[in-house]
Amino acid sequence: MYERIKNFKLLIIVVVIMISFGGLVFVANNNQPKNTAATLSMQTIKNDIAVGGQLIDVRTPEEFAISHIDGAINLSSVDILAGSIPSGPKDKPIYLYCHSGNRSGQSTTVLKAAGFTNIINLGAMTHVQSLGGNLITKE
Repeated sequence: MYERIKNFKLLIIVVVIMISFGGLVFVANNNQPKNTAATLSMQTIKNDIAVGGQLIDVRTPEEFAISHIDGAINLSSVDILAGSIPSGPKDKPIYLYCHSGNRSGQSTTVLKAAGFTNIINLGAMTHVQSLGGNLITKE
């Protein structure tokens, strides 16, 4: 009887270890985003826009009118926080940027909570420029 209990305990320990290891592998693989702001190029963003993705400037309409990245649309973070969301499928890539990265970060959180599954926070507009984004300025 003692031998059966000992074997059962050993079996439980082995199963727990296997489940834990499998969970770690699953988490490690799922934490790797398809695109990250650090690994993107402007060409990737343009390709995604061509098939339904969006590049969204979340600054105010006034800031957008003064300057923005070519190909971007404007949907302010104030509007997003108030419940306005981008049109289109929730699985298409949506790239967000703002002046410093703060508002795009807040907007990323809200859109993910709203069910969008492919949100990429590009951060500051200067980062988008460093990826090759052309700045359009008011003349």
